[in-house]
Amino acid sequence: MLMNLVNESRVSRRFSVGFALPTVLIASTIMMAVLLLSIQANTAVRAELMTQYYNQQARLASQSGATRAQQCISDNGSSVTWTDAKPLTPATDCSGNVVVGYPAYILTSPGVRTSFSVPAPIVSNGTQRIKVNGIVELVRSSSNVAWRTYSQALVSQEGADVSFSNVAFGYASTEGSYFATIGLSGDVNALGYNGQGQLGTGDTTSSSTPQPFSLPGGVKATQLATNYLSLGTNMFAITSDGKVYGAGQNTSGQLGNGTVNASAAFPTVFGLPAGVKAKYVGVLGVATYVIGDDNNVYASGSCQYGILGNNYTITGCANKSSYVRVNLPTPVLSDPNTLPVSIAGSTPPTNMALDRLNVYLRMQGGRVYTWGINDYGELGNGTVVASSTPVKVGVYGDSGQPKATQVAFDGKTAYILDNTGVVAAIGNNIDGELGGAGSHLIHQATGMCLNNAGNSTANQKASLYTCVTAQSELVQFLSDKTIVLKTNATTSRCLANGGRLTTDGNPTYIYDCNGDVAAETWVLNDDGTIKNVGSGKCLNNPGNATALDSPLSIITCNAASTSQQWNLDQSPYLSVVPIPSTAGTVKSIATDQYSVLFLTSSGQVWGAGMNESGQLGNGLPSRVANPALTQMVLPAGRKAVNVYTTKAGGIGSLYANTYVVLDNGDVYGCGTNSFGQLGIGITSPSENIPKKMNLPSGVKAKVVQSGLGTTVILTTTGSIYTVGNNADGQLGDGTTNNSSIPQANRYTNVIPLVLF
Repeated sequence: MLMNLVNESRVSRRFSVGFALPTVLIASTIMMAVLLLSIQANTAVRAELMTQYYNQQARLASQSGATRAQQCISDNGSSVTWTDAKPLTPATDCSGNVVVGYPAYILTSPGVRTSFSVPAPIVSNGTQRIKVNGIVELVRSSSNVAWRTYSQALVSQEGADVSFSNVAFGYASTEGSYFATIGLSGDVNALGYNGQGQLGTGDTTSSSTPQPFSLPGGVKATQLATNYLSLGTNMFAITSDGKVYGAGQNTSGQLGNGTVNASAAFPTVFGLPAGVKAKYVGVLGVATYVIGDDNNVYASGSCQYGILGNNYTITGCANKSSYVRVNLPTPVLSDPNTLPVSIAGSTPPTNMALDRLNVYLRMQGGRVYTWGINDYGELGNGTVVASSTPVKVGVYGDSGQPKATQVAFDGKTAYILDNTGVVAAIGNNIDGELGGAGSHLIHQATGMCLNNAGNSTANQKASLYTCVTAQSELVQFLSDKTIVLKTNATTSRCLANGGRLTTDGNPTYIYDCNGDVAAETWVLNDDGTIKNVGSGKCLNNPGNATALDSPLSIITCNAASTSQQWNLDQSPYLSVVPIPSTAGTVKSIATDQYSVLFLTSSGQVWGAGMNESGQLGNGLPSRVANPALTQMVLPAGRKAVNVYTTKAGGIGSLYANTYVVLDNGDVYGCGTNSFGQLGIGITSPSENIPKKMNLPSGVKAKVVQSGLGTTVILTTTGSIYTVGNNADGQLGDGTTNNSSIPQANRYTNVIPLVLF
C-alpha cells in the first residue's frame, strides 16, 4: 500500500509544490518567446516547436491538477468530495464548488490561459484512479475567445493493497500506543507514544502529529515491524537494501546493534552476517528475531529462559547485543522443513508467534519449532523445563502428516492450525483457553484427577485417581456442555448424574454419551464448582477422600466446601480442540491473554477462555472460566472473514476486545468500550453481544487491529480508520481526545500519487 504519514509542514510543502507549477509555465513562456523570435523565418519549425511547447504546458497543468486532487483527498481523510458534475478546477474548492476570489486559471498571459479539470476518480481493487485533464488555450485578444486548445490527460493512482507490512501499530501495556506508515518515497513517519524512543525521532517525546523515523539520507523503508501485542517497546524498519533499523528499548541488547542501553531514540542497524539481507522481523520486546535471505534466524537480546534459541546453558547465561543464530536445522534449499516461512500471511501473522518468553516458528514444509520458557508445558514436549534449543512440536510436516498453516500464542497457551482445518493446543488452561482440548480436571483439596478407572468402556462410577498423563484422565469440555473422557482415539464417554436424580449423594458415572441433557450437561462456575444442569447440584468428592478410585457424587452447591472445588490443569501435550461438526473446519485463530477465538469455514466464530468483559461475544453473562467453546453472536445471514482479539497484556478488563470483519465489510466488536473503541458512537462498560461499528456508508473493512483501547481498521479502499483511546495522539487527528466514531484521520491517511 502506497501510504505516507506526514506532518503539517510537509502537507503544506506538498500543496505549494503543486501550485509552484505556474511559475514554471511563466518562465517557459518567456524562454519560448525568445526562441521563437530567433527562428520565425522557418514557419514549419516554429509551428512544431509551438505544438510541443504547449503540449508540455498542458502536461504540467495536469500534474498541478493531480497534486491538487491529492491535497484535497488528504485534507478530507482519504475521502473524495468532488463529483463528475462538479469537478475540481483552479476555481473550485475540494467539493467542486466555485469560490469567489479563486483564479479561474493556473496561468493567464497575453493570448494564453492554462487550467485543469479533475472528474471524480474510479475506485477499483483498493485504489483510486484519477484522470486529470490539463488544458492550454490560445485566446484572441480582440474577443477573449479560444481559437486553439491543447490538452494532455494524466492518470494518477492512489492507494494499493492494504497490508500491515507498511503500516505499524504497536503498544506497551501500561504506557501507550503509536502508529507509523511507509510513504511512496520510502520514508517512515510515526506518532503517538514515544516513551522508549520507539518512534525513532531522536528523543522520547510523544507526539500527536507525525514525526520522521530518522533513517539515513537516501535509505528507503519497505516493511515495518513492531509487536502488535503488549510488548511494543521497539519499532523496526526493513529497508530496500535488506538492512534492519530499530529504535526503542535496548536494555538487553534487543536492537542487535552491539550495544546495551536504556533506549535508542535514533534508529540503529541490527547487525547481520555479511551479505545477509533481512526478510522478516519478529519483535518480542526483550528480544528480536530476524529471518535472513539465507533462511537462518538471527536473534539478539535477553537470554532468559532460553529465548535466544542458540543452544546454550540457560543458568548464568549472558544477554546478546549482537546476533546469534537460532539453532534450527541447517537450511537446505531442497528441504522446505529447514526453511522458515518469512511472510506474515495475515493479521495476526501465521508464520511466527511471539509473546511473553516464547517463540513459535512455522517452516515452509509445515513443521513447527518453539523455544523458550515452558512453565505451562507450552513447548509441548511433555515437560515444564525451558529450552534454549528449538523443540519440534508434534508431527506436523512429517511424511504423511498434516502441515501447519498457522501458529498462534497468547503468552502461555499455543495453538497450531493444520492444512486439514484441525487445531491442536498446548499449555495453560486455567481459564479454559485450551478450548475444550484434553487436560486434567483436578480436585483442589486432594490434587487428584477425575478418572475413568482402567480406561474402561463399561459404564462405571466416576472416581478420582492420582494424576498421571494417562488417556483415561484427559478431560474435554465440549460445546454442548458435556464433560467427556476419551477411552481411545475415537471413543469418548460422558460424565453423568446417575438416573438424573437430585438427591444429595447420588452417584455420578462415566457413561455412554447418549444426549441425555439432564444427566450429561455440566457448567464449570467461576467459584470452582461444577454444576450438573439437570439437577442443579454440584460434583462432589465426599469427605475429600484420597483413596484411589474414590467415587464421586452430587450435592447441594456450596462454594465454601473444599470437597466441591475443582480446577483445570495445564497440558504439556498437543490435544485437538473439539470444534463442533456443524461449524466446519478452522480457517484462522485469534488469541491474546487467556482467550481464544476460531474462525471456521462456515463463517462462524467460536471462542473459549476468559470472558470477564464479554470479549467472546456469546451474549452470556460475563465469566472468567469458559472451557467449552461458545458461538459468537453475529448477524443472521452474514459470515465472518477475519477475527482479531486483544487483552493488552492482561493488565485489566478495560482493554479486552474482539473484532470480526464480515463478508460485506462490516465490523462488529464486543468487549469493553471505555474509550469508545468499539466505534459505536458511545462509551460503555462492556458489550457481550457484538455491535456494528459506525463506519461511513460504503466503507468496507479488510482487517482490524487493536490494543490498549485503540482500534485500527484497514479498509478495502486503502483508507485507515482509527477509533478509541487517543491519549498519545495515536488516532492521527492532531489531538489527544478519545473518539467513539471511527475516522479516516488526516495524519494516518496521506497517500501519495503514482503518476503515469
